[in-house]
Amino acid sequence: MTLEPPSGLRQNVLQTYSSFTKEEFEDCTKPVPFKKLLFGFCFFHAIVQDRRKFGPIGWNKPYAFTNEDLIVSRRQLKIFVEDYEEVPYKVLNYIGADINYGGRVTEA
Repeated sequence: MTLEPPSGLRQNVLQTYSSFTKEEFEDCTKPVPFKKLLFGFCFFHAIVQDRRKFGPIGWNKPYAFTNEDLIVSRRQLKIFVEDYEEVPYKVLNYIGADINYGGRVTEA
């Protein structure tokens, strides 16, 4: 059995939000920046999943970009938002885009 992402960005983001439990969504001590940045990660996740439909034009090598990629990003987001007085935007961008997702994209 496989779980295919829904067609379209809006449906993908809605499905992603519905997969979160209330605790996962509400358990951060700084809810305002956490929820805003979580939306950014969910939207980015939807974009990379949607881009797969373009085959070799979309990515050099096929990779599923599963919910586990987003789960790791959400956990890291919570850690960085809670541990720092100011949100480390550059760190979150690097970890999310370059490491968690970009590590799957190569130029080979």
